[in-house]
Amino acid sequence: MRLMGRRIPKLDLLTLNREARLLAGSLIFAAVALPPIVWVVGRALLGPYANGGMLAILGDYFPLLSSGSVAAWVLLFGPYVLLSTLRLAAWGLRRI
Repeated sequence: MRLMGRRIPKLDLLTLNREARLLAGSLIFAAVALPPIVWVVGRALLGPYANGGMLAILGDYFPLLSSGSVAAWVLLFGPYVLLSTLRLAAWGLRRI
C-alpha cells in the first residue's frame, strides 16, 4: 500500500505483540503501583488521606474503576497514553 509515494508498512504480529505487552505492562503498573504513588505524593502535598492509609486508596480505586469514574480510568490508562505520546513524538523527530 502506498501513500504519496511512501510505502506504509503492514501491521504485523510483532508490532501487535509489542503493543499488547506495552499496554499490559502499563495497565499493571497503573493498577498496582500508581495508586500508592498518588497516595505518597498526595500525603506529602495535601496531608493525610481522608479515607485511611495506603491500602485504603487501593480499596477506593478499584470500585471507582468499576463504577466508571473518569478520573480512575484516566489514572489507569495515563501511563500507556504518556508512553505512546512520547514514542510518537520521538518517531516524529526522527522523521524530520
